[in-house]
Amino acid sequence: MPKKLSRPEKDFETFWTTFKDNYAFFKLKGVDWDSVYTKFRPQVTKTTKEKQLIEILGQMVEPLKDGHITISRGEKILYKTQKPSSFREEFKDLKKEFWQTVGTTLVQNGFSQPIGVGTVFRDEHLYYVAKTEQIGYIRISRCFAEVKSIIHESKELADTNLMLSLFDSLLRHVSNTQTLIIDVRGNGGGHGGLELASRLTKTKTLTHYKAIKQKGSYDSFSTLEPQFIAPHNGTQYLKQIIILTNDKTASSAEDFTISLYQQPHVTTIGTNTSGMLSDMFEAKLSNKIAFTLSNQVYYSTEKEILEDKGVQVHVEVKNTKQDIEAKQDAVLVKALKVMRERNK
Repeated sequence: MPKKLSRPEKDFETFWTTFKDNYAFFKLKGVDWDSVYTKFRPQVTKTTKEKQLIEILGQMVEPLKDGHITISRGEKILYKTQKPSSFREEFKDLKKEFWQTVGTTLVQNGFSQPIGVGTVFRDEHLYYVAKTEQIGYIRISRCFAEVKSIIHESKELADTNLMLSLFDSLLRHVSNTQTLIIDVRGNGGGHGGLELASRLTKTKTLTHYKAIKQKGSYDSFSTLEPQFIAPHNGTQYLKQIIILTNDKTASSAEDFTISLYQQPHVTTIGTNTSGMLSDMFEAKLSNKIAFTLSNQVYYSTEKEILEDKGVQVHVEVKNTKQDIEAKQDAVLVKALKVMRERNK
């Protein structure tokens, strides 16, 4: 007769089995999940403290380098996997200076001083807007208004509607311009990316394919489902659009980018997005602890897996620390150059 498992042991088994059944990228990441069980299961006993268990679970998933893997209790994050980012490493401790450089570059090129709009999270407004007579600029710093909507799913719809309402007002503000620059660099996601993109869409378009991990073997997935975007029936901006991205453009911000990538009036400039596109599948352990993982695989219209590769830019330009020294955002400067060449 099998022995009765203690609470720490049950939590370990739930965590490992949930990943086995639902995590989509063991093969892509080169991680043998069965070997992970063999290595870490003996470390968990009935005397394992909660803090120790969280540390063990974190060590198990750290090699996956997947930013959608979290362990939390309520609004407190107990563990989060760090996904590699060259942008984050380049501008470590210089994030504020980077965005000041973006603002300086805008003003130097005839834009109004960028104004923050919407709720503030970690000292940043939801949106920033500036314009000249011919060009609009909107930065979307994240894809949520209130952080509670990320923690509590019941608040997501109202939060998305607030975010969209503000975005519509900004589109009306820049409606008399001939080109719109949308900046989603550093946007780590949230929700509503597809809905935001629908305001900038001319025709119903195939954007990508999606499959979902199924319980069974490590290779069990649903059939690829084509994904489409259709124009919003309200406020729209359908003139020339340039989207600025980098490898910190993630999750719902990637939904936004991939949804517009095929549109003929849209050009993406910067570096590829993060390649962290899946929704966050959530499961629970004891003592009100929850964890999340990636259970969806996004494919390009050519059916190439986009995880870790990201959405490819049309025009590649990389920001470096030299941008701050020169007080010139190289990506934004390139976007303005591309725009002016096309308007000749």
